[in-house]
Amino acid sequence: MKCNVLSDFLWGSATASYQCEGAWNESGRGLTQWDEFSHNSDKNINNVTGDNAADFFHKFEEDIKLMSKGNQTSFRFSISWTRIIPNGVGKINYEGIQFYNNVINTCLKYNIEPNVTLQHYDLPFSIAKEGGWTNPKIIGAFNNYAKVCFENFGDRVKLWVTQNELRYYAHCSYLQGNYPPNHILDFESYAKTLYYGMVASALAVKTYHDMKLNGMIGIVHACGAVETLHDSEEDKIARFNADLYYIRSILDPALKGYFPQELIDKAKSSNIDISFIDQKYDAILKEGIVDFVGLNVYVRNLVKPYSGEESYMSFNNQGKNSNKLEGSAIKGWFASDDDPSTQKNFWGREMYPKCIYDCIKYVNNKYPNVPLMITENGVASYDQVEDGKINDDERVQYTKEFINWVIKAYDEGLPIYGYYVWSTMDLYSWVNGYEKRYGLVYVDFENNYKRIPKKSWYEYKKWIDTFQRNHLKEK
Repeated sequence: MKCNVLSDFLWGSATASYQCEGAWNESGRGLTQWDEFSHNSDKNINNVTGDNAADFFHKFEEDIKLMSKGNQTSFRFSISWTRIIPNGVGKINYEGIQFYNNVINTCLKYNIEPNVTLQHYDLPFSIAKEGGWTNPKIIGAFNNYAKVCFENFGDRVKLWVTQNELRYYAHCSYLQGNYPPNHILDFESYAKTLYYGMVASALAVKTYHDMKLNGMIGIVHACGAVETLHDSEEDKIARFNADLYYIRSILDPALKGYFPQELIDKAKSSNIDISFIDQKYDAILKEGIVDFVGLNVYVRNLVKPYSGEESYMSFNNQGKNSNKLEGSAIKGWFASDDDPSTQKNFWGREMYPKCIYDCIKYVNNKYPNVPLMITENGVASYDQVEDGKINDDERVQYTKEFINWVIKAYDEGLPIYGYYVWSTMDLYSWVNGYEKRYGLVYVDFENNYKRIPKKSWYEYKKWIDTFQRNHLKEK
């Protein structure tokens, strides 16, 4: 399915409400899961909050104007559920409606296409404390919230996303334990989050389609091609298991309308209680097929066979103060592998730009001709101001390589319709705080949140201009 909004390739950048807005207790906004977590020093290991974040709430016009000056044609942002419905259910906050109307109208004023995500990690605390995505009551609450957004913004917003990275959110919240509610290796809650989250997504998709609005609605998935360094029979099994875990657990229900039987069978054989699966939701899943998929691509999923007796998770929220690598090992499924030939960043993440091209091909091979966008891709760094400038050369180098691989996919006729840098400006990085910077625009968090475009902002502007001059859209 395609509509006019994808007639031209979209170049943009992305944010998320909790990470950029600030104003956590202004204009009627309710408490989110991340407010409660970040204000609790026993849980928040780095003791940094998003209370003010990048102050986008007060500086959105400046930020959108900078995007326009930088040749960007689309802005991906999320709506804070508790700005719209402070308690998650019940009374609507019309100050929140007005704020997002202002953001959307400012985008259109500067010829920026809004790409709006309904849920990017920041659940209402009133819903989170009742189990969040592990409680089926959230399905109706989320659909009501989505409908309010469609009714108020759907006349101008043509691109909608239900969920941002549901699987990765569940992974961090219930397996790694570094996101609230900070459970470790709680596979049942992880499974419930995926199940009820995808049912809720499907119901919102159906609601949007039933309203016959002139736009598209999709889902955003943290994605990377599943690969192994070797090709033994054990490696093939590890790849199959990792594909179920990383890819098909989200994209099968999103694009086919059901969870793969192999995933259900593997969960049962792993003694994961999935008795909560209910046939009454089957029709919702089948009727809620998305129109497009957004891919958040940072790394490939490099795996190997794992015969260990214990599952474990490895992550690095300490940056250069730690030598940990990102990774997982799930008993009876697979373990993450490490390619010694590739560079890793300070946070233990592989830097391998070809992964973005491999991911586009991988997803298109599994789900042919589905419209795809790269909804996040970015490079983290410890950026410093020198003589009033930020020469983020490593970000420039890697972003250019990533973009070249995206353009190669585009030139080969793959169904790729947009690319968004993560992030528009420096943000609060989940748990990490503010030293870990991704932005094209530097934010001086100590000096009234002053904006300074980085070298990468100027280079991105040039790359967009070059693409637009050299590529006439013919498909």
